Amino acid sequence: MTASPMIRPSLAVLVLCSAVQPFALNVLAPATPSIARSLGTDYGTIQLTLTLYLAAVAVAQLVVGPLSDRIGRRPCIIGGLILFALGSIAGLMSASIPTLLAARMLQAVGAGTAFALTRAIARDMAGKDEAASIIGYVTMAMVVAPMLSPLVGGFIDKTYGWRAIFILMTLAGLGAALGAFRSLPETLRRSGAPSSVGDTFRAFPTLVRQRSFLVNSAVLTLTSATFFSFIAGAPFAVVEHMKASPAVYGAFFAVMAGSYMCGNFLTGRFGQKIGADRLIPLGLVLSSIAVTLAAAFSLAPFWAPVFLFIPLTLNGIGNGLTIPSATAAALSVRPDLAGAAAGLTGFVQLGLGALISWVAGTLTPIWPQSFLMIMMTMTLGAAAISALNRRK
Repeated sequence: MTASPMIRPSLAVLVLCSAVQPFALNVLAPATPSIARSLGTDYGTIQLTLTLYLAAVAVAQLVVGPLSDRIGRRPCIIGGLILFALGSIAGLMSASIPTLLAARMLQAVGAGTAFALTRAIARDMAGKDEAASIIGYVTMAMVVAPMLSPLVGGFIDKTYGWRAIFILMTLAGLGAALGAFRSLPETLRRSGAPSSVGDTFRAFPTLVRQRSFLVNSAVLTLTSATFFSFIAGAPFAVVEHMKASPAVYGAFFAVMAGSYMCGNFLTGRFGQKIGADRLIPLGLVLSSIAVTLAAAFSLAPFWAPVFLFIPLTLNGIGNGLTIPSATAAALSVRPDLAGAAAGLTGFVQLGLGALISWVAGTLTPIWPQSFLMIMMTMTLGAAAISALNRRK
């Protein structure tokens, strides 16, 4: 008796579930000064709404990944989106900083669950190379959320006040939960899935004993860390050191984000034909050339935004080839543990990303070029790990 074919969720519902997390992270950022004044606290304390959000997303992925290998992707995602909506309602009603921070962490757990498991669903649906293609398309569309959400948040805060942003996030969470309830089938194949809670969390040591998982996770994490370094250091370098306006930074950043979307589109278009194992080194070569040029230009007396962003546009294309392909490769080492693999890689990505952003944010005011040196170190490290693995 043959198994019935899997009903595949649409890319639209995967994008919708994935986009809630980066949207919620970025949409509140422009309103943080207003929130600080409203709740009578300092700007440093209100920044915890971002820091604790990222930390909670990381921890949530570590737990929900293996849990979804036991009970399924669909209930975890729907439950996570409902939890996100409840956290948004709590944020709307917050009258103190501790309550607001708790609400943001509740949001993060829910949104992080949906974000992590869409990658596991992509691996459930297809083999490694097709999964890279699916993740490429999902990421390409999802990039729009962090690009537009600060504009949306700033407009709502100015027009209606910061609490209205939480109303929007509540509606977004409920809309995504409804979309998942109606259109997201269960993609977990039960055969080989963990049979007990103990088996569920023993997935982590099983994964870290696999060299292929370690290599692809390292490539993915180091490549992602370059973006966190850029976000932490580039605004200071462009606005304070180069004396360019924030509008100039925003315009160049949009171009760079567009190049990352282009790289993801190429992965989506050619991932299945070329294969993830060939796209990863290609992306790393492009990124290595790009960040090395950007670092070299930064030491010249004519350093200006154009000499920063043009090389990093090529880096965006390279990252768009590497990140979806390395994600699919890491999740393909043990397809029966794809949820645990998605959670573990997501946790490590955000953990190193938070550390790198802190280091780059601390060093860039001292030496403006330091964020680029960190980017170059991370990229060349990823390329070296990938090259050594291919030789073996």
